[in-house]
Amino acid sequence: MLPQRLSTDTLLVSPRALTNNATVTANLDTKGGNYATIRVCMGSEVNTNAVGPTIVLSESDDTVVTNFATLDTEATVDLTAARNVLFGVDLRGRKRYLRVAVSTATATNDHITVASIGTLSDLENAPNGTTSVADQVVFI
Repeated sequence: MLPQRLSTDTLLVSPRALTNNATVTANLDTKGGNYATIRVCMGSEVNTNAVGPTIVLSESDDTVVTNFATLDTEATVDLTAARNVLFGVDLRGRKRYLRVAVSTATATNDHITVASIGTLSDLENAPNGTTSVADQVVFI
C-alpha cells in the first residue's frame, strides 16, 4: 500500500466585487507541494456588454511583486454565465510562490464577483492540522 499524500486548500481571494479598472492579487506559498491547482471562480457579468476580466498566473522565488514572471494569461474571460478558470501547475522545477491577479477592464460597466482557491497536493509532509483557524470541515 502506498503512503497517503495529502492536499490542502487555501482561500486566496475571498468572494468580492470588482468594479471597473480594479485588480485583486494573492500569493500561494507552494513549499512542500508537488502540484497546485488554482481555481478562479467568477459570477456572471452584471451587464451583457461588459468585457470580461484578465487573469494572470505568475511565479517567483520570493514575494516581491516585481520579481514575478508570467506563466499564463487568460484575457477577457467570457462571463455570459458564471464560470471557473482552473490552472494546474506541476511544481517540480518551479519557483516557490505562485501569484494570481484578476483585473477588470476600464469600462464603467465591468463589474464582476470573483473568488480564488489554491490547492496544494501530493504534499511532502502532512499539515499539522487539517484546517486553518477559520476553516470548517465536515467529514461524512
